[in-house]
Amino acid sequence: MGTHGPGSPGRLLHVAAVDFTAAKLLAPQLAALDRAGFLVRLTCGRSSEQLWSDLQAFQPAEIEFSRSLRPRQTLRAVLALVREVRAWRPDVLHLHTPAASLPVRLLPRWIWPKGLKIVYTVHGYLHAWPPRGATGHILQRLEQQLAKKTDLMLFQSAEDYEESRRRGYRSALSLLGNGVEDSWFEFPIRERKDGPLRVLYVGRLVREKGILDLVEAVARVPDIRLDIVGSGLPSDRDPVDQEVQRAVDRFRLRGRVHMHGELPKAAVGRAMKEADVLCLPSYREGVPRSVIEALAAGRPALVSDIRGCRELVTEGINGALFPAGDVEALAGKLKRLVAMAPVDLLSMARRARASVDPSRREAAVIRTLVNSYEVLGVKAWTP
Repeated sequence: MGTHGPGSPGRLLHVAAVDFTAAKLLAPQLAALDRAGFLVRLTCGRSSEQLWSDLQAFQPAEIEFSRSLRPRQTLRAVLALVREVRAWRPDVLHLHTPAASLPVRLLPRWIWPKGLKIVYTVHGYLHAWPPRGATGHILQRLEQQLAKKTDLMLFQSAEDYEESRRRGYRSALSLLGNGVEDSWFEFPIRERKDGPLRVLYVGRLVREKGILDLVEAVARVPDIRLDIVGSGLPSDRDPVDQEVQRAVDRFRLRGRVHMHGELPKAAVGRAMKEADVLCLPSYREGVPRSVIEALAAGRPALVSDIRGCRELVTEGINGALFPAGDVEALAGKLKRLVAMAPVDLLSMARRARASVDPSRREAAVIRTLVNSYEVLGVKAWTP
């Protein structure tokens, strides 16, 4: 049981970086936990009054852990979180961003209320496997040491999970995965029409997502229309909204590249329905939801050959892979897709949908999460 008496609901305090990621990616999970009988609250930064309003069901506290290296802001956020935990006394402090998980777990455990369980969902380590460079090795060793201060580590990526197990991380480790709503599986599979191949990008406009590589690659390949859904945020590392627009102008791609900014869920769905292929040229991921959504919708995915992406996409079966940061290789893959006969692209689209394992449905992820809390002794409300 939790710390609030027999039959009382487990109290879960989830920590995200900013309201954008909380509303877009975390809110469905929090709503499902609420329906399951837990008492759920959220802390994150505020960037938009509309997004903040959308999160009111979770009584959000405004605490921003910046993704950029800002020591003073990080210290203020840590102290604010300590105050929030001491005031509300949750059973579980559930961290969802490295910006919070690293400094929060550095604190000695006596600072937290007795009985608090610290859970960290690894949405993708900041380092790669194997770690590269001095920074990568330092981050990996730090994560390994901080595992000792974590009651449970949940992993979206099987690669992160297996590497952490192999290296003997001293925490309870569990593969959570990532899932999407059932509605994505109901999209009609699209047969390519006459005209340019329609490529869709969905994600933040930050340097590590590789969006500048994609724009340059599109400039090298005729017969492509690129639709970009997303924007950069002030809290992001290296937002590149303006650089993307300058690249579109420099390569004379107006009319071929369309920047839509942030869109509501229904509009993202409409953009997916009009797409032939999704492209995510990221340098770092956990297990990207946009790729799962595309595959479930029957859209092949062209992705960089990195952790998380290569767990979802098999070369030539449900999409294609290329080395992260290699614009020439990305352009080559785009050329092949453009040249692919419509019947072959349709066959790949059908294989894309068939490739999505049932564990990639959001309901399966929620069941795993609820079971994980119960193993920690934190249960939903019981009459």
